[in-house]
Amino acid sequence: MTLEHIGLNVAEPEKVMAWWCKNLGFTQTHPVFIVDSSGRMAIEFYRNEAAPITDFATVNPNTVHIAFTSEDTDADAARLVAAGATLVETIHREGFDMAMLRDPFGIPVQFVKRAQSILLT
Repeated sequence: MTLEHIGLNVAEPEKVMAWWCKNLGFTQTHPVFIVDSSGRMAIEFYRNEAAPITDFATVNPNTVHIAFTSEDTDADAARLVAAGATLVETIHREGFDMAMLRDPFGIPVQFVKRAQSILLT
């Protein structure tokens, strides 16, 4: 099995997708899908009136977050803060740097740099 996408029911999907495309390097490929720069992972932002919208601003980022690899977590965090994100915390340990933020819509975004990747490739 290969992960294709994750889906999030949000209040303003068009605004969320536009911000993610502009600031996180995604490309919109469908009315509700954006694809990362690798072309292998998509996120679906949609509005389903029949389902509750999660108030991501109140969800602990350790409960759910979307993580990106980063060569410089502090620089990437500063860039997102300048674009309207909010910094939650940073951690710097030997072999591990992390910045946790919330995008302007409250969705937790993490930047991480690891000495050893958790991926198999």
